[in-house]
Amino acid sequence: MMTLNEAFVLGSFALFSLADLRYRLVPGVEWFFLGALFLGWPSSPWQVGIILLACVWGILRNWPGWLSLPLLFSLPAWPVLWAAYGYRKGLIGRADLLAIGGLACLLPLPAVLLSLLGLEIWRRFWIRKQNGSIPALPGLLLGVGLHLMLRIFLH
Repeated sequence: MMTLNEAFVLGSFALFSLADLRYRLVPGVEWFFLGALFLGWPSSPWQVGIILLACVWGILRNWPGWLSLPLLFSLPAWPVLWAAYGYRKGLIGRADLLAIGGLACLLPLPAVLLSLLGLEIWRRFWIRKQNGSIPALPGLLLGVGLHLMLRIFLH
């Protein structure tokens, strides 16, 4: 049985993946991130606050890098800080950062790490078939699906 958070992530990422593949633009990812903040807040407000700060640090490029050092003491913030650093350097898009931040608010750390693994599998598949920028949301969806399948089979 899927939880509300998992259903929200799965449905949103399915729609975002279609949009990312078709238009290379993900409309509404800000609303997803805001919804993830509201859904994740009751269960773990401290974690959601830290994830929010990590995303804000990534988006506001004029903030110095040393401001992210206290966030390193929270393990769930590490993937988001990695994505925020990639956004600050221009390696990934803002939608990808907000999607990973939303995942970190709603799902446990193994699910976020599996989604990043799914992104790497998708990246390797994409560069064999296509040239140009890589749509990241289908890879994140692949990882979330892998997490849900493992959770179902292991329980």
